[in-house]
Amino acid sequence: MDAMSLYWLSMGGAMLMVAVMALLLWLQWQHIDVQKRELMVLRNLLNSIGAVIRQLELERKELTAGLRAERAHVEQLQRKLLLVQ
Repeated sequence: MDAMSLYWLSMGGAMLMVAVMALLLWLQWQHIDVQKRELMVLRNLLNSIGAVIRQLELERKELTAGLRAERAHVEQLQRKLLLVQ
């Protein structure tokens, strides 16, 4: 092999390595892009679940307050019944 063909062989090998590295970099970028989209979907789901949990907590508080009021009303009616008897 003469020096010129060795030079072109090394240049071709280097260009091949650059092309392979560029392809790997592009594949990694695609993978990261997919992961970002999946993360966005999961973040939206988590926010939706958080909103549902907050709504359920509010309803639980309202129901607890309503139950407390009904119990107080029952006690009041029981006292009135004792007074009437």
